[in-house]
Amino acid sequence: MDTSILEDLGLSKGEVKVYISLLELGTTKVGSIIKKSEMASSAVHNALNTLLEKGLISYVQKGKIKYYMAADPKHFLSYIDEKKKRFKLILPEILQKQKREQERMDAEVYFGYKGIMTLLLEGIKDAKRGEETVFFSADVEPINKEIQDFFRRYDPIRKAKCGTMTKGLAPLRLKYLFEDRANKGFLKMRYTDNPLPPNMTIFKNAIALFTWGEKPVGYLIYSKQLAEKYRKFFNFLWERCK
Repeated sequence: MDTSILEDLGLSKGEVKVYISLLELGTTKVGSIIKKSEMASSAVHNALNTLLEKGLISYVQKGKIKYYMAADPKHFLSYIDEKKKRFKLILPEILQKQKREQERMDAEVYFGYKGIMTLLLEGIKDAKRGEETVFFSADVEPINKEIQDFFRRYDPIRKAKCGTMTKGLAPLRLKYLFEDRANKGFLKMRYTDNPLPPNMTIFKNAIALFTWGEKPVGYLIYSKQLAEKYRKFFNFLWERCK
């Protein structure tokens, strides 16, 4: 008989051997079970105790001697039902863990100005109204004005999609580059003379990093954990800038 199904139901090999021995022996003492199962005495006693806890065997005591017997094999159906009930109790928590594990974690690379525009649109693709994007400004001399001209084309698209003002941090010496974008209501800016991490945009569940020059490259990293950490860092600096 293939008894592996009993192991699939959660019984150990020792429990299976003891249970099958009891089915074949009928009501009997421990010694007979040890002999039949060819297991060590301690292992048989451990299996008997756990089978009793699971309700799969029982015993009667005559004087000082216990006589064990296997429960009706149909009792396994009740045992399975009980395991299903217990599993259902923790199922919501398991599903929540699965949801967290399924959060996207990968990266994409985009080339050229058109590629970076695609990246920026991808970053807000699933954004809901009111969700905020934040960024640390680019600072690449001598093309800072060219970079800002590029983002001016992106501002109205982002504003229409998300419906909220984007917040940015930039070096104080670059303030003049952002004033018209801020005056038009696309940005809320603060500035500092302290060092900032450059060329980074933080979306809800992803961050974007950029390298600028003759052939710009953008890296879109999907990681809710990273996005949350960098957003906290941004907010920390935001409160300390003017």
